[in-house]
Amino acid sequence: MNLKYLAAAALCACSALANAQVLVKNATLLTLAEGQDEPFSGYLLADADGAIVAVGPGSYSGELDYATSVVDASGMLVVPGFVSAHNHLWQTAFRGLAIDEELWPWLKALHWTYGDFFADGDFYWFTLHGAMDQLAHGITTTYSHSQRLGGSEAQYLESLAAEAGFSQHFVFSYNGNVNQPEQDYRSDFAAFMALSRDYMAQPGASMLAPAMHSVALHGNLPMLKVEMDVAAEYGLGAQFHYLEQYSRREQDRAEWPDLMAAGAVRKGNSFAHFIHTTDEILDDTAAGGAGMSWNPLSNGRLASGLADIPGYLERGIPVGMGVDGAASADIGDPFENMRMGMYALRMQHRDAGIMSPLQVMKLHTMGSAELIGVADKVGSLEPGKRADFLVLDPDSPATGALFYPAAHIVATMSADNIDAVYVDGKLRVKNGEILEQDMDLVQQEVEKRVADIVARQQAAQ
Repeated sequence: MNLKYLAAAALCACSALANAQVLVKNATLLTLAEGQDEPFSGYLLADADGAIVAVGPGSYSGELDYATSVVDASGMLVVPGFVSAHNHLWQTAFRGLAIDEELWPWLKALHWTYGDFFADGDFYWFTLHGAMDQLAHGITTTYSHSQRLGGSEAQYLESLAAEAGFSQHFVFSYNGNVNQPEQDYRSDFAAFMALSRDYMAQPGASMLAPAMHSVALHGNLPMLKVEMDVAAEYGLGAQFHYLEQYSRREQDRAEWPDLMAAGAVRKGNSFAHFIHTTDEILDDTAAGGAGMSWNPLSNGRLASGLADIPGYLERGIPVGMGVDGAASADIGDPFENMRMGMYALRMQHRDAGIMSPLQVMKLHTMGSAELIGVADKVGSLEPGKRADFLVLDPDSPATGALFYPAAHIVATMSADNIDAVYVDGKLRVKNGEILEQDMDLVQQEVEKRVADIVARQQAAQ
């Protein structure tokens, strides 16, 4: 066990703490903090502001006036909430479309068929539905790679409002309208940044940071340098869809010099999917400090292929994991995402040791948190970070005897094994039920709105 980590935990445990929010005791903890690869039986304590103040082995021995909630986690596993490094939350409303198609035909079936027929409120309800779905599956922080489709700026920003009003932590990746003059683009971006600062200043804010969804590469190349300049001016990371569909790999690779020339390949920026690379592209990426978001479920669903994740990691390229795209992965389950990714790599390499359960868990927690720039806040269970954690019950449904927690979680568990989800030290999901919202009512609203969109689209035809 890491002595430096234990010393820090002991220091926190010996200090007085009034008004504690939650004390979890008798848990098997897998913190995923640096140097803490081994699980241990112990406790976690969070304060009234939702921050972890103590976590360690054994029983909590510090001073404690009281705790609003004391959770006896005997027989349970406690792990950090999962972090998704790439997702389009609104797409949960459109699952099952183009099930036998690759990326571009799938885009045609969804974006280019229904995108011009969204009405006021649609983005709000669809995004809320996606955030709730993710939280119920154990994703406590998401990178919202938002999309505007054919709506107005006000309609598009409903996505931000929906997430800001919900408890799931998020980074909002702003999809600016690059099909307008640079001055107007900059004005819209400044307004978005002001709105983001307002949301993040609110007590208990769920928004962790703003970011940029860079789109100029796919339709207005002269604006790519503008996007990168704006991101740099605000100190934001940018994320790109890139090298996803196999049949378009040569077209995508031909755009690499444009990305390099625009200064896009730099630390803090990342590429979603990034499958069909070359040695030159990987060398440039590693040298520039850019990273990638690995999305196994979506890549399998769309037959996009399998990225050489071990090779990327060996080169020093940061890797996180996402459950893109809510309608191209179709299920927001990080357990399935980890399992599919790890097994696919083992099949590809014919090597059972190519990636371990602990490694893939780290990619979907700390790896993702580092990729999207919030590793100081989430991704592991350690003092100072947000108290975002899952209580997993290996007996409901029964998964067998527990030998190695990380292996058990990745190989045998699913979201059905989540007993509870905590965000900022508050209970948000219990036995699959979201406590702050009525999922049935949200689902009904989503179904009605999707039906209206389909009717408008059919009438236009």
